[in-house]
Amino acid sequence: MYLLTQLLTKDCIQLSNFVQSWQEAIRLAANPLVRQNKIEQRYIEAMIQSIEQSGPYVVITPKVAIPHARPTDGVHALAMSLLRLQKPVFFSPNHPVFLIIVLAATDNASHLQALVDLTLVLQDSDQIDSLIACQHEDAIWEKIKQYTTKESTE
Repeated sequence: MYLLTQLLTKDCIQLSNFVQSWQEAIRLAANPLVRQNKIEQRYIEAMIQSIEQSGPYVVITPKVAIPHARPTDGVHALAMSLLRLQKPVFFSPNHPVFLIIVLAATDNASHLQALVDLTLVLQDSDQIDSLIACQHEDAIWEKIKQYTTKESTE
């Protein structure tokens, strides 16, 4: 089992002020994973196509989306990346999103602990807002480590 901090590494965290569309947000958020050869370009298109077909199901809590597709759509290694936007992108009229967390899973199980950890980070709207307020990748990384470590030691 992989912890969130093992999958979402500091070099996969990005900040951007604004994107034109949720499609652009997903492409930008997934870029580090393509650069590291953890996913193929077709995985990005599969994520976009999945949302176009099924609606904004990836918006898992207010302000946060976790786009993903099937492992067979071009995943080489289990990985996550995060994009923080200054201005929200809308996955639908009622779904403004500031945090896009791309999940690239290689199977149905190895990413589950990381998702549990991520749930601990995202269960509190104050924690989400504090991540959105971060002005540097390092600050986001430190907060994620803090939120996940805090939970595991209680």
